[in-house]
Amino acid sequence: MALVDPKTRFPFTEAELRKWKPNPVGRVRLKDTGCPGLCLYVSPEVKNAAGRIKNNPKVFYYYAKANGRPVEVRLGVWPSLTVEKAREKVRGSPQAKGVAADPVAVVQARRAIREESTVAELWAWFDRHHVAALRPSSASRYRDSWRLHIEPALGTKRLSDVRRADVQRLADAVVDGGKPMKDRHGKPFRKTGGKGAGRHAMAVLSAMYHAAAKDEALAYKGDIPTAGIRRPKVPSRARFLQPGELPAFLLALSNEPEPWKLFWTCCLFVGLRRGNVASARWADLALDIGQWLVPEERSKTGALLAVPIPLPVLTRLKEWKAELPALLLAANESRRRLLQRGDAGTRERQPELTADELAEAGRYVFPSILVSAKPSERPHIIDPRASWRRVLISAGLSNLRPHDLRRSIGSWMALGGVGLPIIGAALGHKDAKSTQVYARLNDGAVRAAMERATSAMLAAGQEDKTATTHSTQQA
Repeated sequence: MALVDPKTRFPFTEAELRKWKPNPVGRVRLKDTGCPGLCLYVSPEVKNAAGRIKNNPKVFYYYAKANGRPVEVRLGVWPSLTVEKAREKVRGSPQAKGVAADPVAVVQARRAIREESTVAELWAWFDRHHVAALRPSSASRYRDSWRLHIEPALGTKRLSDVRRADVQRLADAVVDGGKPMKDRHGKPFRKTGGKGAGRHAMAVLSAMYHAAAKDEALAYKGDIPTAGIRRPKVPSRARFLQPGELPAFLLALSNEPEPWKLFWTCCLFVGLRRGNVASARWADLALDIGQWLVPEERSKTGALLAVPIPLPVLTRLKEWKAELPALLLAANESRRRLLQRGDAGTRERQPELTADELAEAGRYVFPSILVSAKPSERPHIIDPRASWRRVLISAGLSNLRPHDLRRSIGSWMALGGVGLPIIGAALGHKDAKSTQVYARLNDGAVRAAMERATSAMLAAGQEDKTATTHSTQQA
């Protein structure tokens, strides 16, 4: 706060300003009566350890009011900036270099930047208005990208302060490995980064900025810092169950307990996404006509998906539906007996289901009550990782993911000569680009043409060899 002194108002001259020494008590503001708005702040001197002055004790400012609020624009340091040059800047003289034509507008622009939202504040709005409307799995991935990558790097920055270089450094850091995730004992067990994580982080940040630009309340007018960024290229995965792997996989699957055995069988032969199979209700399955429906609210594309059920799977599903009521009662009775036992044991005790809860569980094809080792918070199964590990170990397979089962049915259809449009319809692909990964397997016509060309080339070579031999014998 500047000190108040009745003698601080006078016409500025170089000689008068030279008389004012740095005040050790506090800062003094001098006002030029010869140029309204021109001020000079005289501050205490700050010296370093060597005794040299570190600050500029005399600085020119322009003072005015905008919308009833005081604003100040820093003009320069005296005596480097003379009194006349300072007055020219205040008056907006075009002859003076570095003139602030509208100092108030400059201050208002600076204030707008200070009051601008941070990236963290934009995320809070984006999460509330956009992420919350996504499917749970997509929303979880968005929040992971924010929490693990974007927030630590850019969360405190103002929206207009984020530069393309900042975003490029973020993308490169995520691709290089991100930060390690830790288990319950605090030991790192895997990295959170990679090409896929880097590309998704860039997509989330881009969506945040574009949403801010489109929203009328935010009306962000700055640049989109993700434009022109070198995004990591993620090769499309083409892994599927090979002919030599199927016997071992199916044998391992036959040794799995229910409901996992039927669950993985449906994932493999129906070709639906794992989440759609896990959350399926009996109302979604038209067993009389052999059709599996995925409603719009649970479909990744947002459109109703209808997939035929192969006959072996359809037969087992009908048997499973008849067996399920007895299995539910047995699982609930097992819970009741465990609760009656006084010891806590090593397994978490689960409450016995009421009649209404049992009826709700019976609406699902794969109720979670049947999985006693790791109960689910939802009425259907959601975590098949333990079962998947058992199958892979038993089959002796590696580098195989649950989603590769969905890709397997599409790959085997392509190997059988089925056209890409039919494969896309069977897998529920909304975009034809998603089906192009199977084009490399649907090579029947190309293979036949190459076989013909190879035979013709070998025949031509054989004829030339015969002719050469005959000529040699005649000679």
